[in-house]
Amino acid sequence: MELRYLRYFVAVAERRNFTRAAEELRVAQPAISQQIKTLEDELGVMLLLRTKRSVKLTTAGMAFLREAKAILAHAEQSKLVAKRAAQGEIGSLSIGCFGSAVSNFLPELLQEYRRKFPAVRVHLFEMTPEQQLQALAQEKIDVGFTRPLTGEAAKTLVQDRIYRDRLVLALPEAHALTKARTVQLAKLVEEDFVMFRRAEAPELVDQMTALCAQAGFSPKVVSDPPMMSSVLMTVAAGIGVALVPGCVRNLGQAGVVFVPVRPVSPPIDLVLVRPKGEALPTVAAWMELVRERLPDIRERMEAGV
Repeated sequence: MELRYLRYFVAVAERRNFTRAAEELRVAQPAISQQIKTLEDELGVMLLLRTKRSVKLTTAGMAFLREAKAILAHAEQSKLVAKRAAQGEIGSLSIGCFGSAVSNFLPELLQEYRRKFPAVRVHLFEMTPEQQLQALAQEKIDVGFTRPLTGEAAKTLVQDRIYRDRLVLALPEAHALTKARTVQLAKLVEEDFVMFRRAEAPELVDQMTALCAQAGFSPKVVSDPPMMSSVLMTVAAGIGVALVPGCVRNLGQAGVVFVPVRPVSPPIDLVLVRPKGEALPTVAAWMELVRERLPDIRERMEAGV
């Protein structure tokens, strides 16, 4: 059953006249008559009673008119839904992130995205970099704010740099070095270190240990929490000192003081990643918004780097 058959039938049924229906549809009247006859043959019932002067609906025709109009309305709605989905206006968007790196700018981004695309369901998941890689591979998230990718992961994911950061020293507020403008890492050789768990961000932790090695020592790790917020709480408790990305200042942990270190660490980038290939419409719209806001994000996050 073709939709045009239904459109022709509804036009004739509502106007009770083949000629007027043909004029409005801009279709030859014999063609409309033939198509409706084909529809009746397909249904096996008569829909219209035809005379030279009038057209009347049969009982079957009246029942079918309601259904035909509903089908046509649903078909139009389906086209609109398809177009909106293709433009990223409906659907869902699942984002992985770790709060210390994005809390300063992500809420505003999400607010703006939802203003533009209120029908898109947005899901936010706090995950370590390693957890994000697993979630992307399992299609549990669509995009992730994480650390730069290397090896096999870099072959399957697209990554855009969001901002550049560097390592700083996190000290308990009672520590003797909190008043220093900068701290030479070599002075920390006897300190207990709180180190982010390597399994959750291997490249980042390797960079921390390499910086200590550059200063001439291997850090004495007494605790390795799996979340950066836990690292800071452990430092605040006086259990040790920690090397952390500067962005963790945004977590606002009381009892912790951040001080620049020497030697200066290599850059630590935050990247936005997604699977390679054509992006989902909701993902493409999200990426476009993020790129528009990059200058502002970098101005906020790279101050003093």
